[in-house]
Amino acid sequence: MRIIVRVMVFLAMALLAIASMWTTYVSLNDSILPTPKVDIPLAEGVVWECSIIALALSVAIGMMLFALKIAIIDGQKRLNIVGIIGMTVVAFISIAFNIDVLYRTADRDFFLRYSSERMRSSYENYLAQVQTSLSEKRITLRRELARQEAELDAEVRGLRRAPAGYGPYAREEDYKLTLLQKTTEVELQAVDDALAVKQEADEALRNAAIAELDDIERLQAELRVVCKDLAGISGVALPEVVRMENPLFAVFSKLLDWNQVGFKEIFLLLVAFLMDLGDIIGYTLVPARKVKRLALDSLELTPPPGKGVRPIPGPESPPGPMLLDMPRPWEEEVEAQGEEEASAPRIEAFTDAASQSAAEGPPPPRFRFRRR
Repeated sequence: MRIIVRVMVFLAMALLAIASMWTTYVSLNDSILPTPKVDIPLAEGVVWECSIIALALSVAIGMMLFALKIAIIDGQKRLNIVGIIGMTVVAFISIAFNIDVLYRTADRDFFLRYSSERMRSSYENYLAQVQTSLSEKRITLRRELARQEAELDAEVRGLRRAPAGYGPYAREEDYKLTLLQKTTEVELQAVDDALAVKQEADEALRNAAIAELDDIERLQAELRVVCKDLAGISGVALPEVVRMENPLFAVFSKLLDWNQVGFKEIFLLLVAFLMDLGDIIGYTLVPARKVKRLALDSLELTPPPGKGVRPIPGPESPPGPMLLDMPRPWEEEVEAQGEEEASAPRIEAFTDAASQSAAEGPPPPRFRFRRR
């Protein structure tokens, strides 16, 4: 039964190691090491485009973890707190790639939504700055026009330098007002045109249907064409082209944003950790079966009938092994005084046995040799 259990544990750990290798390979192939690739035919009409470096790295990490687990089961290594830290260091790369694959599998539209929101937020912030700049510019132009109208009205009413009436100062202010009206009209028209372009860009952002990553690139190109004339009027430069992020980095940027971390993120993080180390940690935490030991103190070790304590051989007898009644290791320690009292009868018994053996002489030999 013990062999069957060990074989089942070995197979289970091997399957978990293969699953971890596959998630590591998928994440590496999608994010960091997509090339070089080799076409491997699997069946008729089915070809697997395998990334060699990603496959080698994933197999190496999986085999290293599997070897450490077997060493722990075999007793060569011990899994304590330091051991868990060491296993985590070895498995960190695999755990990171497990999180990437598990999160993108649990939320299949995550990377598309993340990339779309990232691009949208960049251009929405840009259009908001353009709106603010154009609004401030319009208010400034209208304020200057209203100020010049007030200057003319004050001169006509005689509130400034000349008496009331349309005198030379009033005509001068009227000239300035006419000039300002014409220039302000042109600038206001440019501001209105820019606001119309901004509304067009807002409509493009609002009505864009994004179903795949190529739609994000197409929408960004369309927005840059629409917004290229806004920079000169508003004074706000176009944002940099938003590049697609790596899927692995996109997942970790999501997980490291504490405001967006919820139950799903914590659960997938635990699953990714236990996928690599849960089997060996669970194996070591399960207590072993306690072996029932025989209570030796309860046994009465008495010599067989007719046989007593063998005496210590004297000088006349052939030498033999000396048998001493040594204290048993499972006996409890006694105090010094009790030990002296317990050893006194034992010494006397050995002394009497030795004197009796010396009086009787050596025992007769059992075998005799014939001389030739």
